[in-house]
Amino acid sequence: MSKTPSPEESREIVKWLNRNRQQFKKYAHQYVAYNTNGIITHGENLREVIDKADASGEIYLIYLVPGFTGSIVIL
Repeated sequence: MSKTPSPEESREIVKWLNRNRQQFKKYAHQYVAYNTNGIITHGENLREVIDKADASGEIYLIYLVPGFTGSIVIL
């Protein structure tokens, strides 16, 4: 990461993720670099995602989108 977000910036970025989680479904099994402005870049190769996100010059966090989210009910 070219810049480390402050604790306040990190909280705001995570809030954005929680409000916009639905749009991440299409990036299953991928790393997504994002911030409060939206998704910066995504891909399956973490090094490439970091390089592209760093090149943007923006502060960001990276989220590995799980392939499956759900719950299990045992009867």
